[in-house]
Amino acid sequence: MMCFDVVDALLALADDEWEGWLAQHQSSLTLDVVAALKRRSDELIKTDTPQAERITRAAYAVAQRLVDEPFAMPLAHWARGNWAAYVDPEQAVRCYRAALPIYEQKGDYLAIGRLHSNLLGVYATLGQFRAADRSYEQAKSYLDWVGDDAISYRLDLDLNYGFLLLEQGRYKEALAVNEGVIALASRYDTAAMIEARTEARINQAFIFACTGRIRESETILLDSRQTLQAMTPPPMLTLARIDLNLGVYYSAVGRLAEAFAAFKRALAGFQTVAMDYAATLLYEADLLAQLGALRAARRAYDEARWVFGEAGLQQYAARASLAGANVRRDLDPSDTQIDTMLAHALDQFSALNLSLEAADTRLELARLALLRNQPDRAREWLVADLPPDASPELLVKRLWLEGRLAAAQGHRETAIVKWQQALAQSRVADLIWWQRTIHAELGRVLERDAIEAAAEHLATAAQIDDALRAELSVEELIADFQDRRNDVLPVFARLAARQGWHEHALRAMWRAKGSAIAELMARRTGQGVPFDAPATDDLYQRIVTLRWEAAYYRYHGNDAKADELRSVLVQLEAQRYRLRLHAMAPTSGAMTSAAVEPSAIAARMDADLLIEYLRCDDDLLACCLDRDGRVTTTWLGSVVAVSDTLQKLVTRNLKVLSLPSRQHAALISTTLPVLRQLYDLLIAPLPLPPAGTLLIAPCAPLHYVPFAALWDGDHYLGERYLIEQIPSGVLLNIPVPAGEPGPPLAIGASAEGELDAVAQEIAAVKEALPDARISVDDPAAADMLRTLTQAPRILHLSAHTELGAEATIFAGLQLAGRMFTIADCYNLNLAGTELVVLSGCTTAHGIESGGALLALQSALLIAGARRIMVSLWPINDAATATLMRRFYQALSADQSPPEALRTAQQALRADPAFAHPALWAAFAVVRRGIVC
Repeated sequence: MMCFDVVDALLALADDEWEGWLAQHQSSLTLDVVAALKRRSDELIKTDTPQAERITRAAYAVAQRLVDEPFAMPLAHWARGNWAAYVDPEQAVRCYRAALPIYEQKGDYLAIGRLHSNLLGVYATLGQFRAADRSYEQAKSYLDWVGDDAISYRLDLDLNYGFLLLEQGRYKEALAVNEGVIALASRYDTAAMIEARTEARINQAFIFACTGRIRESETILLDSRQTLQAMTPPPMLTLARIDLNLGVYYSAVGRLAEAFAAFKRALAGFQTVAMDYAATLLYEADLLAQLGALRAARRAYDEARWVFGEAGLQQYAARASLAGANVRRDLDPSDTQIDTMLAHALDQFSALNLSLEAADTRLELARLALLRNQPDRAREWLVADLPPDASPELLVKRLWLEGRLAAAQGHRETAIVKWQQALAQSRVADLIWWQRTIHAELGRVLERDAIEAAAEHLATAAQIDDALRAELSVEELIADFQDRRNDVLPVFARLAARQGWHEHALRAMWRAKGSAIAELMARRTGQGVPFDAPATDDLYQRIVTLRWEAAYYRYHGNDAKADELRSVLVQLEAQRYRLRLHAMAPTSGAMTSAAVEPSAIAARMDADLLIEYLRCDDDLLACCLDRDGRVTTTWLGSVVAVSDTLQKLVTRNLKVLSLPSRQHAALISTTLPVLRQLYDLLIAPLPLPPAGTLLIAPCAPLHYVPFAALWDGDHYLGERYLIEQIPSGVLLNIPVPAGEPGPPLAIGASAEGELDAVAQEIAAVKEALPDARISVDDPAAADMLRTLTQAPRILHLSAHTELGAEATIFAGLQLAGRMFTIADCYNLNLAGTELVVLSGCTTAHGIESGGALLALQSALLIAGARRIMVSLWPINDAATATLMRRFYQALSADQSPPEALRTAQQALRADPAFAHPALWAAFAVVRRGIVC
């Protein structure tokens, strides 16, 4: 049999059939067969890693039968080493070292040079730099001796040497080596040379980033990706490496959606490489946690922990356990799996003599115990001393926890002392976020009896929030601000209300609910904090570079280097924070709500009363502002009571919607008592005028409350008042962007026919607005929206809303062919748009505008829309179509959107088929600011 016939026949068999077949065909086995198996494995390493591994085992099986061929087993070792270099570097070293002696004995300089070149790469990966340097010198001398016949192998050597220099932080030298590789490889047009040139460019991208040329990195990576993608077959592992680097880059600059997509692609490419796959999972999990998608993050951490454990990488498995446990703690501190995971992490860190990681795990165990109200257990974990080389962050964290323990045990003064010590240390170490955390703690503990001191601490924490928010990208603001950074101002509002400082309470409400959305609006109009100041821009580039660099070294297991970079990063971030704080003017984005006077808002609000709601822990506070600028504060009681009543309403509404229309009227009497309860909880205690216009700024969980349908015993609230909503009254201080609108645009997506009335609804829009452009189930609709050059006067969107995405940034409208996300909505051109109508189910979901977890309608307001109409819950197609027809008829008769909605609701209420509030009260109008 020919050599390649032997290889094909062997590989076509099941593994357990090899031994018998090889015995039967012993006479056909030669060194050439081993060499052919090695070539085949080498070709598949980056495209089919499991098959490459299988072929290396076949090479061993053949070599074991060639006992008289001295090069057979070394060649099999070499093949195995090439595969292991991608999945198990330590095994690769053993394989290469086992292969070397026979080639040294026979004086095969080319083979010796190639093996030392390979050893250089794996030694660099393992951080064994002295051994790597020795291998480089050996490889260079042998390949130089061979001369021009070793050009391709010399390129491999230089690539590995460039990688070694990069790992050592010798960036200028690494850049020069990679430039040499690119120049030499560019002389040839073979697939191997194209890949070598691309590998060098990938390394260049990282070097550029680390030397302050980070903007060039993305271009290089994208160009390299395009080049490799065109190859047949594309080298999957190299593409995955590019995607991983892109993900780290996008994370560093705050382009979170792109980072998430890049990590997903990298995971697909690393499916067969456990170490890289699990490490990428950690990146993805960190990003998901940053996005607020804690359940998805928990799953990613769990999978990474399992993969690391299966691969025997216990240090990484322990890190995944620690990070995953922290996410579980944020989801549910009572989760018993947390204890197991933290115990596993502590055992592993202790066994590996990783004292800092072990200390951090003990602190997390103490934190968990405090959350569970187990102070004695927390004290046990806090007894152990921290290692002598503990970071300032660990020291501050311990003091913070000791303060919490003291507070839990009733030792208030001790707690204050501990927190003051922690605050002093965090200032010395420039730990800005810890300063904010401790100011918040002190503000809370002093709230009852040291009012001025509490107010000062809370104000400082809020000021830090403002400056830190100015550092976030748009996607970070949309994704993650509220959940992590909006706990201080509600405390300040509560304190002010208790002291009778009504205007201070209202301004605190405005900052809590309006600062993030105001910041985004200001950025859209170019009126926010100036980001392009030369000093801060240069500092930002250095910060992004360090984030990239630290992530790189952490990924490659060089924790010492990563920690060193992190300490520098903390200082630079603190420096930028101080510059940003100094630059922030009272009238710029984030600070707008802090400077606005209630009297100024009263003069602009064209309403008789602004009702601003705010949740303060478990209590609900309302501030009312009338036309004369008078402010009152009213405590409305427990949020739980409101939530329970609202849940009753949801249950009744769903029952109505599940029954035939002829039964709806009979169920009104069972719904009115619930609407009366909500009226008594939310409206009755407030100083309402006898009639007029109400402007309501709800908070969670009030975004689903049908204010127009609240029942006072005789009338619905919408019968007595014209009602409109606003995310926060402070938005009345922000100008609406000007623009000359174009004709209306109506887009419908029937979800492949599931929404039967979409076409009917869009037809009603066309009837009321004859000049409207119409699009129904058009796959190009999303692109049409994204590329709007002129804002439509009215934008009508009839589609399913997909708001179950845990990371809000990925939620949005399901148009034909693709999701139109909240991030897409933010980028729309709606300057001049008078009204956006969202005719989908529960499009008011998630408008927590106090932070950046902004839902669909918030993004549309930020994009420039003056008003939007949203649904509070899903209603049937017939009711929606009828309401829309009535609404647009009233709108075309020159009524304002809230007036037109009120008219449409009155018409439905008068129709026995739609008289139940579950049908006519399902929509609300939300305004941006001052509108005509």
